[in-house]
Amino acid sequence: MKSIRTALLGLGTVNIGLLKILVSKRSELNRKYNLDITITGVADSSGVTINHSGFGYVELINLKKSKGKVQSLKGFDQQIAFSEITSLAKADLLIESSPGNLIDGNPGLAVARKALQGGCSVVFANKAPLIFAFDELHQLAEAYGGGIAYSATVCGGLPVINVLQRDLKFASLKRLRGIFNATTNYILQELEKGGSMEEAIKEAQRLGAAEADPSHDTHGHDSANKLFIIMKSFTNFKGSIHDIAVEGIQHIHPDQLSGARARGNKIKLLASAEPDGDNWKLMVKPAEVEANSFLGTCNGWEMGIELNTDLYESICLKNYEADPLGTSAAVLRDAINLCLKK
Repeated sequence: MKSIRTALLGLGTVNIGLLKILVSKRSELNRKYNLDITITGVADSSGVTINHSGFGYVELINLKKSKGKVQSLKGFDQQIAFSEITSLAKADLLIESSPGNLIDGNPGLAVARKALQGGCSVVFANKAPLIFAFDELHQLAEAYGGGIAYSATVCGGLPVINVLQRDLKFASLKRLRGIFNATTNYILQELEKGGSMEEAIKEAQRLGAAEADPSHDTHGHDSANKLFIIMKSFTNFKGSIHDIAVEGIQHIHPDQLSGARARGNKIKLLASAEPDGDNWKLMVKPAEVEANSFLGTCNGWEMGIELNTDLYESICLKNYEADPLGTSAAVLRDAINLCLKK
C-alpha cells in the first residue's frame, strides 16, 4: 500500500467534501489503486497544524461541523508559516483549496510555489494561483519533479480539462462556447420564472454553490477565469486574464428574458473563444441562444461546453452540479491521477 502524505490548504466545503468521500471510499481506493491518503498537515485561517501520524478524516469533518479551527488540534503551532506546511508535513501532495484571492493569488500561490520547489505535487481547487502564475507553476513542477492537476477549477466535476488534454490529442480548437457558472445559470432561470436575483443568490449561497463574494459569479469573473485556464491548457493563447472581455448578468432585466423567450431563445452567460488572426477573441457576456439548442437546454444548476476542433468536429459536454461535491470528487480524481504517475 502506497501512503500519500497529504497537506490540506483550506478546510472549507471542497476539502470537507473530499474527506467525506474518503470516509466512504477509502477501502475502494486502497483496493483498486493501492493508495491511501494520509492527512499530515492542515491549514485554515487560524494557522497550520501538523500530525505525522495522520489526522482522522472524521476528526476533521467534525471540527468543521462544530465550527472549530485547526488551532484546536494537536500539533498546532502559531509560529508555522503557511508556506512551510508541505515541508513540515513531509507531504507528497498539497491540495490547494484556500479562498480564491484575486488581488495577488495568496496564500495559495505562495504555498503552491514552495510546495513545487520541494518536489511536492499540487492539486488545485482554487483558480487564483493559476490565473496569476499558470506558466510559472508548470515550470516549477517540471524543474523539481512535482506534478500539477487542476480539473476541479473548471466546472467542478465536469471533466473539461481532462477531455481536452487527454482525449483530444493533436486536435486544434476552432471554436468554443460554454456555460461555466452554474450559479448564474440558476439565477437566470429563477429570473425567467419571475423570481428575484437577491433570493436566487441567497439560495445559491445556502447550497454552498455561490462564491463567497457573489459578484464574482454575477459579474462574469468566475466564468472568465475558467475560460482563461481552458485556453492556457489547450491552445497557444499567450495572453492574460485581462485579454478577456467580460460582462456579467447583474444588469439583466426580466423584460430581456421574456423578450428572448418570445423569440424562441434563452439568455445565458456565455464564455466564448474564436480565432482572431494569430490570436484569440475571448469573451464572457450574456447572449441569446436557441431554447432547443444544446446550450439552451443547459438549465438551472447545469454547466456545459461546446467544442469545435479540426479532428473531432463537434463535442458537447454538460453536467448538473448544485453543490460542491462534484468539485471535491474532481480533486480526488486529480490526486489519484498524479499519484499513479509517480
